[in-house]
Amino acid sequence: MYCLVYMSRPTRAMDGDEAEDLLRRAKNNNDRNGITGILIHDRRRYYQYLEGDEAKVEATFARISMDRRHQAIIRLKSGTISRRQFPEWAMASQTVTADESLKTSVERLVQHCDHELAAELLNFAEARDRAAANEAARPDKA
Repeated sequence: MYCLVYMSRPTRAMDGDEAEDLLRRAKNNNDRNGITGILIHDRRRYYQYLEGDEAKVEATFARISMDRRHQAIIRLKSGTISRRQFPEWAMASQTVTADESLKTSVERLVQHCDHELAAELLNFAEARDRAAANEAARPDKA
C-alpha cells in the first residue's frame, strides 16, 4: 500500500457546480482505480491525501500535475504505508469555510487514522494555516 500527500492552488475560482463535478469525477476515477483518500479545499488551496497501489496513485498524481486547474503543486509526502487510512472513502471531501482553519477541517477527517499519520497531516495543515495568516498580514498585500 502506498500514499501520497500534496498541496496545490487552483488557477481560478470554480463555482459550486463545477467543483461538485470535479469531485464526482475524482471519486469515480478513484473508485475505478482502487484509490481512497481525502481532499480538502478552501478556494485558495487543495490539500489531498491519496492511497492505493503505487503505480495507480502516481499515475493519478501525474494527471493532477498536468491539470491546468492546479498550480504551485507541492508533493509533501509519499511512501509505503501498512494499511489504508480511509478505506471507506473513494474521496472524502471537505470545503473549508472562510472562518475555519485547514487544521480544523483535517481534524474532522483524521479521527480514525493511525495516530502518527493524523499528527503528520495536522502538522502540514498547521504550517499552511500559519503561512496563510502571515501572507494575509503582510503590509504590502493589496
